[in-house]
Amino acid sequence: MRFRRSAQATAVRRVLGLMGVTLLTTGPLQADNGDEGADDLEPVVVSATRTEKPVAELSRSVTVVDEQEIEEQASLDRNLSTILSKTVPGMGPSTEAASNFGQTMRGRKFLVLIDGIPQSTPLRDASRDLNTIAPSSIERIEVVRGGTAVYGFGAAGGLVNIITKEPSDQPVAGYSQAGASVSTEETDDSGVYETEHRVSGTRGDWDYLLSGSYVERNGRFDSEGRRIPPNPLGSQGGLSDTDEFSLLGKTGYDFDGGNQRIEVMLNHLDNEQDSDYIYGAFFPDRDNPDQPTVGSTLSEDPLPNSRRTPAIRVEDALPGSTPVVDAGTENTTGNLTWLHRDLGGSQVRWNTYFGDQSVVFPRFSGFLQGEIESEKFGSRVTVNTPITLREQGATLIWGADYLGDETEANRFGPNATSGVPDMDQDAFAAFADLEVPVGDVGLVRGGLRYEDISVDTDTVESNNRGNTVTGDTLDFSETLFNLSGVLYLTDSTELFTSYSEGFSISDLGRVIRDAGPFAGGETFSAGEFESDAEKVDNYELGVRFFQGGLSGSLIGFYSESDNGATFNQDLQIQKFSEEVYGIEAALDYTLTRRTTIGGTLTYAEGESENDAGVTQDLPNTRISPEKFTGYVEYSPLAGWQNRLQVLAVGHRDPDTDQFGGGEVDSYELVDFTSSYELGPGTARISISNLFNEDYFPAVNQAFNTASAYAKGPGRRVGVSYTLDW
Repeated sequence: MRFRRSAQATAVRRVLGLMGVTLLTTGPLQADNGDEGADDLEPVVVSATRTEKPVAELSRSVTVVDEQEIEEQASLDRNLSTILSKTVPGMGPSTEAASNFGQTMRGRKFLVLIDGIPQSTPLRDASRDLNTIAPSSIERIEVVRGGTAVYGFGAAGGLVNIITKEPSDQPVAGYSQAGASVSTEETDDSGVYETEHRVSGTRGDWDYLLSGSYVERNGRFDSEGRRIPPNPLGSQGGLSDTDEFSLLGKTGYDFDGGNQRIEVMLNHLDNEQDSDYIYGAFFPDRDNPDQPTVGSTLSEDPLPNSRRTPAIRVEDALPGSTPVVDAGTENTTGNLTWLHRDLGGSQVRWNTYFGDQSVVFPRFSGFLQGEIESEKFGSRVTVNTPITLREQGATLIWGADYLGDETEANRFGPNATSGVPDMDQDAFAAFADLEVPVGDVGLVRGGLRYEDISVDTDTVESNNRGNTVTGDTLDFSETLFNLSGVLYLTDSTELFTSYSEGFSISDLGRVIRDAGPFAGGETFSAGEFESDAEKVDNYELGVRFFQGGLSGSLIGFYSESDNGATFNQDLQIQKFSEEVYGIEAALDYTLTRRTTIGGTLTYAEGESENDAGVTQDLPNTRISPEKFTGYVEYSPLAGWQNRLQVLAVGHRDPDTDQFGGGEVDSYELVDFTSSYELGPGTARISISNLFNEDYFPAVNQAFNTASAYAKGPGRRVGVSYTLDW
């Protein structure tokens, strides 16, 4: 791995040393399988195949982040972008912001679902996919790494399926939590205060759950105690100075002797930012060091010997840079599920859902403030039919999907126009997959999915470049194939391989908004952009093993596509032929009944080729640098659990002229958590960025712009207390 040495690079050596001290106190380095619970069942995964299946029978690479991991990581940072970056190989480093723009999986965009409900907004990408639900509402997260057509409608890089909390099997069970954290470098205005409460239960055939949380965030500060801009990615949005409220409600009823079930779910999240600060887009200029850019001031922070984006007070900002309305995200999703466990010998699941998402962006200096609204309505039918082929018990999984999406973009200010047409999508799909065991040595799975997408667009009289784009109906259709298999080499080792195709229409609204020359005055038809859809071919080959206290995997992947989307320096979408390849590894080892160690490794590279045959590297907003995670968990006493973990992001300097191609220097972050059963509940201490690393997050370095070259947070210390009642 190509990690550069720096003054703070000793963090990795420190954490390895601490791990070593911990291991010396745990006794012999051998697995102790005499503990209670040593024979825990493997987790069940539903997102990979649309049916429940043990991990050992999966022919794809899948990571499951369970409830305990989510709770532990959320005590350090509640941002799902951060939680997944520290637990899932193949997932890029966290943006440490409200947006997940620039965070990819295996170099491509991924689809996010909540109980099967799409959170992505592909007609006009808002990039809030990972900030539409609170961690306290999540039971587990299932991540399919690599493109998949199983759910379709945009999963070119992979799938993140968020499963909401399940009701307790007790008649009444309650849970309460309260916590606070603060920067050690600036305690006055850095507090984060949170509380969560949940009640659930099961009474006969009826179960229920009601969960809510509230979070108040103040400012974030870097390792030197300097305020980080509330919008560290410029107009993409941040989490500083926000109030967040979330609510999850579920109820279900089993009938027909337990053969049928109906369930209703409603999730709501409201995150609003109200800050006295904005970013100050000023870098020292060698030729004209005293000249600020729009939205900047020299009155507070002249940035001596520093290239970073400061936070400045709103009253000190230049005209044209302050927000008109508060930025934030409001998201409401609902789901009605009917399950029949034996309808003519098949299991049938029918989901009908809706989603209503509004994203108000911070203001970008010199431009109007914008908003994206998306309303969804959809339905999924999945049928699991057992059949017999050549005396083998096979399974046919088939069904149909529908997704309706109405998306519009708004801007705030006098005579404001969005430049983006209102868009109305109707998308239909039918699919069938056949899974066939091959004796006792493995299984093969293959199938196809046909997607038909129709998008109606209104006329845009004047887009961002002053051109007219007349309304039209755009039709996209594609047949997607998949073939995969798993071979049981031994009782504890499996070889798996897969080929899968993905399909995406990739931010059609932005394509129309930026169409044509800068001079303006030309006329286009929206129908001219039908050819901009992207099809991705994904290949992977891997091995996974489970032996006593040891488990792990090693995977190689490759994907190729035409019409892959990147941005030029004017932030205009470009469509090029692309290829991405890399490796992923994960390892976990139970040393003794008290100690577990593990980690992950991710490496990827990618390049694009334009119509003239010119090849260049994909930028760092698409291909992340090498990423290593490692941890040691140690429980010296019953009820006392400690975890020390490290995230190391490598160096990457792509040869590209595309936006996001800024050079990324390496950095290392170390975290520590300790929980102890105290009284009727559990107390937890958390320390993020233990060694107070001074760094720029990878995506900020990749942006390499004056509005988004913000530092990452310095050390934070938090305490919390949870109580089951």
